[in-house]
Amino acid sequence: MTALVTERILVPGNKDIRQLFVIFFDDIRQKENLDVLVQQICQHFENAAVVAVCHYPVQANKPDSWEAKLLQHIALSEAELAQMVMQSDEQYLAYLNEKRQEFGLPVEATALIGVGYAASVVLELTKAEQVPAGRVITFGGRYVQLPESLSLEQTIHLLHADEDEKINIHFARDTHLHIDQIQGDATVDIANKTKNSLDPVLSKRMIERLLTCVPLRFWQEADSGEYELHPTGPEADDKIH
Repeated sequence: MTALVTERILVPGNKDIRQLFVIFFDDIRQKENLDVLVQQICQHFENAAVVAVCHYPVQANKPDSWEAKLLQHIALSEAELAQMVMQSDEQYLAYLNEKRQEFGLPVEATALIGVGYAASVVLELTKAEQVPAGRVITFGGRYVQLPESLSLEQTIHLLHADEDEKINIHFARDTHLHIDQIQGDATVDIANKTKNSLDPVLSKRMIERLLTCVPLRFWQEADSGEYELHPTGPEADDKIH
């Protein structure tokens, strides 16, 4: 059995909350790098609320179950990862929606982040007809099964260490290529000679992507004359589209 345990909630001092970041992770040993990620978000998005939640195995009835392996920090097989995703996606979505309602923010002002195996659960949510967030960021995740289509109402940012010990780097490259082929919106960034996909260099890259990457749907709207791009970039109070 597993539970989603809220590790921290940070809100801006002025209570003027315009964006929401929800981070799902499954390895409490990542605390130091998680601290860096949260600090960078708070530094660059002063009006953002940040929620970090750990997917924590409460108990494992079977020693060879994915819950037991998650508890012992043992690598999951492809079948075990598929079980984790199938048994957890609705729980993740319910938690995310609860926090959006709590802060009164729409999907387009929400960034959903997944770390490690939790990132694979987060990726599963992107297949839904109603997108979970305007931005979806994964550190070291993979799809169990690649999507047939993806809504352009979300932009997916794949971040991966080239020597990631849980999820092989080829999944990040293959996923990015596939999303491009089905005309979805995604970016991929790979850290060389790095084993931890939550390395601070990738956290920094995530911030750069959020600040500079214009979602594909905006380019398409601009090309059709339906949307006018800001020539000087996003305004200070723009949402995380």
